[in-house]
Amino acid sequence: MTWLNHFYSSSVAIPLALCTLAVISVLSWRKRGHQVILALTLFLYARYLLWRGLYTLNTDDWVSLLASWTVYTAEAYAFVQILLFAYHAWSPLERQPVPLCRYPHVDIFVTVVDEPLSILRRTLIGCVNQDYPKDRYLVHVLDDGQRDEIKTLAASLNCGYIRRADRQHAKAGNLNHALQETSGEVIAIFDVDHVPTGSFLKDTVGFFQDEQVAFVQTPHHFYNPDVFQRNLQLEGSLKNEQELFYRVLQPGRDRHNSAFFAGSCGLFRRSVLMEIGGFQTETVTEDIHTSMVIHAKGYRSCYLNKVLAAGLMPETFERSMKQRVRWATGHVQIFFQTNPFTMRGLTIPQRLGYFSSIFYFLHGTPRIVCLVAPLFALLFGIIPVTADVPSLVNFFGSYYLATLVMLRTVSRGTRNAFWSDIYETAGSIALSWATLKTAIRPWMKRPFVITPKGVAKERHGLSRFSYILPHLIIVGLLIAGLVTGIRLWIAQIPLPGLEVSLFWGSVNLILVGVAILAAAEVPEWRRTFRIRHRLSCQLVRGKDRLNGIVKDINETGALIRVNKQFLKGDGPILCIVKNPVGDRFTVKGRICRQEEVSSNAVEVGLKFIDVDEKTADSLIVAAFSDSRAWNQPEVEPGIFQSLWSLLRVFRKVVKTSRKSHRSDLRLPYRENCVLVLPDRTLEGTVEQISTTGLSVNIPGTVDLVGENGTLYMEFYALKVRRIWAMQCEGTVLAGFTIEQVDKGADQWRERTSLAA
Repeated sequence: MTWLNHFYSSSVAIPLALCTLAVISVLSWRKRGHQVILALTLFLYARYLLWRGLYTLNTDDWVSLLASWTVYTAEAYAFVQILLFAYHAWSPLERQPVPLCRYPHVDIFVTVVDEPLSILRRTLIGCVNQDYPKDRYLVHVLDDGQRDEIKTLAASLNCGYIRRADRQHAKAGNLNHALQETSGEVIAIFDVDHVPTGSFLKDTVGFFQDEQVAFVQTPHHFYNPDVFQRNLQLEGSLKNEQELFYRVLQPGRDRHNSAFFAGSCGLFRRSVLMEIGGFQTETVTEDIHTSMVIHAKGYRSCYLNKVLAAGLMPETFERSMKQRVRWATGHVQIFFQTNPFTMRGLTIPQRLGYFSSIFYFLHGTPRIVCLVAPLFALLFGIIPVTADVPSLVNFFGSYYLATLVMLRTVSRGTRNAFWSDIYETAGSIALSWATLKTAIRPWMKRPFVITPKGVAKERHGLSRFSYILPHLIIVGLLIAGLVTGIRLWIAQIPLPGLEVSLFWGSVNLILVGVAILAAAEVPEWRRTFRIRHRLSCQLVRGKDRLNGIVKDINETGALIRVNKQFLKGDGPILCIVKNPVGDRFTVKGRICRQEEVSSNAVEVGLKFIDVDEKTADSLIVAAFSDSRAWNQPEVEPGIFQSLWSLLRVFRKVVKTSRKSHRSDLRLPYRENCVLVLPDRTLEGTVEQISTTGLSVNIPGTVDLVGENGTLYMEFYALKVRRIWAMQCEGTVLAGFTIEQVDKGADQWRERTSLAA
């Protein structure tokens, strides 16, 4: 064992960690630099795991041994997980679009159940405006909600409409039914919220010129923030949690012909689908299951790592967890029903690829074990890891340091350091329960849970309590354990590894705390998300003209940067927008706000008015048609920047401030009022007023979601619409916009004129 002792000495570990940092600084820009980092990280993890197994297991009694082996097994799971990650991130395949020599006929399927028509309309506008011969593709709406308004919308946009008598087999059944009703050589599939760019077909259909290519997949990109970015108020610094998979791991799988269909933004060769009997219906993840069957037939897949469509992330923590539970359930079903290790026809790399997807969704239980592990020592005196602080710094510290550097290099700017732990902690309980239930009864038919999209969250508060209650219990236990441990430390009562357990418990408390805060919903102030885009435009009112640049835009408004303030007036303003293909269109609007952001730049918030369908369609095309808007280079988040974003979460969430986006200043004002709603009457006090809105303080706990009504004061009667509400201590502070002044209009304008 002498060589092992020498191998484990700090004189080896610390230089290796420093070597990792040196290599990253010198080689990260080279083609093989990330592979060196991956290899060093795996080496240091294997070294740590071997040391843990040989020197740190507690064998004092069977209870201690059981606890020690449980924790060690969880860490071994993490090693296998990072090994599979390294396998797929080792050599990603970066394809380029294949030029078209011919134009096969394409059927575009858009699946819809009960989603809002506005979401569907965006997607259909993107689908019908393809840079592809118009007579070579057809758009079909696959309506599983059997709504006549969907049929009317499809007809208005010259799209086909397919409805079936039942909803058997959910999305897979819907797609299979449409296969029988259409005849195109290639099938393109979009979820209702994924809007394709104009070049989607042109950039992807060329791959099918190879007769062995069965399907083509492109990345999922999301134009709204995920629940972690939004609820933790980190939209500017935190990367979308799914970016790493779509921009790094899928290209890595493509190297081994094991990239799989992701449910949307993909295309299939019809003949191959018909050969395998259509989309697989045995599991709730028809996408990866169908991909596996196709690969087992010997066909090839292609992954084009270019964003050609943009969609919506689930808007609440609860919806996000439901989506992940469905994915986890489907993957466990696949493991028991069509195990990739026993399925005939798959290559060894393909077996590893599909197994890694299944294996990832088992992370819930190991994560829970690591979260509660320090409690064994702090609450029960059972030591799961018999190691001192210097040894842990030597072995675990050097590995963890290398992991941070590796993730920054390999992720290509798509993942913040430390945040993978947050994502796994947030979903650990729900995924553990889902995988356990499915493993017990894998052949049981389970319902396909649709993830709601396009429904804005208007209220503060935690998501469904059952998703977060176990985390709250763990927080309570960790606090109890840390208090107990600190008392032991102050009393100088000897407990092996007490410092390690205290540090470990403190880190876990931060992880679980951030996960809970991610479930505290922040209301959406806009009902429709703005698309960040740079478009040339011109603002016109009378003889006044200002050239500007659109910063973000949707069908209801835009944020425009100009070089000077556009003086307010009573009339509307015309915005002439130049879309990505060079065409111009005009939309009427009114200025909601103006803000000077520098000495020569003013941001103008514009609300569009009198928007007809043709203009709305032009706005959608302008916002979504150009793929360059979604394919900007990623900015790599620094390690210390990521750590700071994690630590400041608590301060940002507790001390929340909403920046004013008003066109008019609010004046202090105080008068009793009565708010008459459709089903009740509330008394309150007006606190601030302006020409366009006011704020009201209402005693008690009042739910004002979606409430419009009439507000009465001594001399005024105002029709108002609630735009925000905040529960304070014993009262509700609510903001209303004024729709109409029914009584005292002249006096109201005179009283509020100073605010303008």
